[in-house]
Amino acid sequence: MFCPSCGLEQPETHRYCVACGTILPGDLVHATHPKMTALFAGIPTHPSDPPEPVLRVSRYLNDVEVETADGSVTIPGRHARLSIWVIDRPVCAISLPDTEADRLATFLASPAEQRIPA
Repeated sequence: MFCPSCGLEQPETHRYCVACGTILPGDLVHATHPKMTALFAGIPTHPSDPPEPVLRVSRYLNDVEVETADGSVTIPGRHARLSIWVIDRPVCAISLPDTEADRLATFLASPAEQRIPA
């Protein structure tokens, strides 16, 4: 499958383009995919910040079994993974349990004036 926006070839199980974050056509995506991913363009606000950072947020809905050369690994479901990407690689990441991810979403969705302490 190829992204309809930027044309990059995508893994068959992805719901979002790994390069530009565009939602991929639903008829090409498996309905039971265990992960949702979105990309957010960042802005440097300090001289030491890298140019064009990207925040990648993935929400793991179910446990995922991954086979590696060293054996299998289970990625637990019901959590959100936030990672900062520079160019084409992650530079740091954190995982939040669903309860904290929901709290973060509520915080971000609230009007800005409600988030600033008086």
